[in-house]
Amino acid sequence: MMLNLLQNLHQKTYRLETIFKEQRNPAYSITKSYARQIEVYYYGKVKDEYQFQILVVDFDFSDDDETMGKLIKKISYLFDELECKVDAEGNITAVDNLLFLRMRWLKIQTELAKTHKGEAVDNYFSRVSSLLEDETKLIDFLGGYNMFGLLFNGLLQSFETKRKRESSEGFTEIMTPVKVGDKMILKISAQNLEQTEVDDFRGVFVCKGDQYEEGYIEIKKQNSHLKHSLLWIG
Repeated sequence: MMLNLLQNLHQKTYRLETIFKEQRNPAYSITKSYARQIEVYYYGKVKDEYQFQILVVDFDFSDDDETMGKLIKKISYLFDELECKVDAEGNITAVDNLLFLRMRWLKIQTELAKTHKGEAVDNYFSRVSSLLEDETKLIDFLGGYNMFGLLFNGLLQSFETKRKRESSEGFTEIMTPVKVGDKMILKISAQNLEQTEVDDFRGVFVCKGDQYEEGYIEIKKQNSHLKHSLLWIG
């Protein structure tokens, strides 16, 4: 099943969305959403790894009329074309067009620097540059739930057996597969949250046959609620 799930991502279109809600004070809260429509192409197997191309064909950011929102959206275009290798469990193992991304960032940064100034902007630029200089850090970033971690999440083995893994936030993620009719549902829960700032962590991934259909991850903290979701749309 695991290998078929990867291969069946070919020529599929998904909608990825992150919704962030924060209660700034008892009378004021904010909600922001960041959505992308992506196309996935599978180009075959090289040794024990699988080659993919991911194209982001549409962006929809709720705050792109604000200065910082516009900046983040423009920087997001840096990652609208990704070529990568993935292992059998669905972990990104290499970024094949890393040189292209570095050269593209130099061009984007030069253009943005003409109209965006200040310490906050400089720090943001520095973080992106540092990320692109370290492929291991870049892979961790791209595998985050807010990037492509709902698609390539290292959880394919979990559709066949219950597993645990350590989260970067210090708690333990528990993956429990449950078969419901012709669908396999992977339920995500957490242990040891009391040792972290996270109040609640949960998620669900759904496969029908060898087709990955949808999934989400929710993270709740004291004053914030973050939800990452993925939906197969074509």
